[in-house]
Amino acid sequence: MRKISVIIVTHNRPKDVLETLNSVLNQSVKPFEIILIDDGSSTPLNVKIDVKNLKLVRFRKEVGLSNARNYGIKTARGEYVAFIDDDAIADIRWLEEIQKGIRLKADILGGPLKPLYKADPPKWWNERDFGHYAGVGNTPARFRDYIWGANMIINKRVFMKVGFFRSDVGRQKNKLLSREDADLINRAKRMGCYVLFMPNAIVFHKVTSKRMTFKYILNWEYYMGKTYKVLYGYRPLKTFFSILINMFAMFVHIVFSKKSAKILRIARIVFLFGQLT
Repeated sequence: MRKISVIIVTHNRPKDVLETLNSVLNQSVKPFEIILIDDGSSTPLNVKIDVKNLKLVRFRKEVGLSNARNYGIKTARGEYVAFIDDDAIADIRWLEEIQKGIRLKADILGGPLKPLYKADPPKWWNERDFGHYAGVGNTPARFRDYIWGANMIINKRVFMKVGFFRSDVGRQKNKLLSREDADLINRAKRMGCYVLFMPNAIVFHKVTSKRMTFKYILNWEYYMGKTYKVLYGYRPLKTFFSILINMFAMFVHIVFSKKSAKILRIARIVFLFGQLT
């Protein structure tokens, strides 16, 4: 079996990250090493687990998810690096399933992110339309970039080919910038890397009440617009007309559509405004 280094980046989630860590320690196939990075938590993370292959790294100031992960990649000694979020729980056979994909010569692997609800969803909320706001629901059938950073395993040689995660996107200082994972995958695909979705390599992502609110969705879309502006640029005139078209469609939805459709339409407008700012 290939050596897998698991990288966990955490910020101000001491209880959650210990649950994540325990799920990695209890794998049916053990990781080669675990690199736990405390990205400038207001109270430094204290881990009392005595494990030889666990390395705890603390940053004094928050550097952002991409920079923290890039540091982990550079210090990892395994042939593959596995990423899991600090509010996620790995299925006991997560790494066992990943090893199967590695035997198929995959360069980048990942699997489903299933919801672990910490509160009852609102009546208008459903996983199909809103799951991606909470980091759940990724499947090859619905998303082009279906390997998400909360359940992503990469051969270290890929980074030598395509570079590391972009530091100008990704979570940082309460800003919901994202798509650093999709950007890296797209670069890897262009270089001919083999990307494989493993349906049984399951990670459970916690879904809190906060992530199922109208306010959170609009904030998420606003920063997604800013992310697209950074990654892909934008055309001001085209974006302006898109806003007008979507605002007209929004008024139609307000009269004729159910609440979930109205929210999605408003979210689209906020996304476009994010590109303009």
